[in-house]
Amino acid sequence: MKIDVRLGGPDDVEPALSIYELSNLARRRGDWPSRQARLQHVAANLRDPSSWFVIAHDAAEAVAMASVLPFRSDDGAGPPVPHTVFLDLIYVLPERWGEGIGGVVLDAVIDEAKRRGMRRIHLWTHEDDNERAHRLYRSRGFAPTARTTLNDRGQAAREWLLEM
Repeated sequence: MKIDVRLGGPDDVEPALSIYELSNLARRRGDWPSRQARLQHVAANLRDPSSWFVIAHDAAEAVAMASVLPFRSDDGAGPPVPHTVFLDLIYVLPERWGEGIGGVVLDAVIDEAKRRGMRRIHLWTHEDDNERAHRLYRSRGFAPTARTTLNDRGQAAREWLLEM
């Protein structure tokens, strides 16, 4: 398996959005009431010049994506925190889960963040049903913080942090 990961551009927004949508539909078993609003939000983030994303290909097929935003103080409402980013999304096509592609994409995100002079990467993940993601983040040096919240579906989520 040769996975090529590169920074995404305008032509990569739709393939990245498709990966996000297909993965969410699989994870949620088709139950996604806020689907259209969330897709519009993610598309806007992918096009936002203050953010960046990576896209992974296996030959000509886009198989994974990750989106990174400025990390903002005051739970996202404040100004950007210097040298800190927020890993908003990381998704792999469902039929490619378990192949190690998420690790390749996460490594690319970490490398790009370092190249940009970042010192910290924050992210949030579900607490209860996401052990595969937790293993991935731990394997790359992320650690859970004490911060927790409930997501829009009432599920517990925890913040994770990588200090580089």
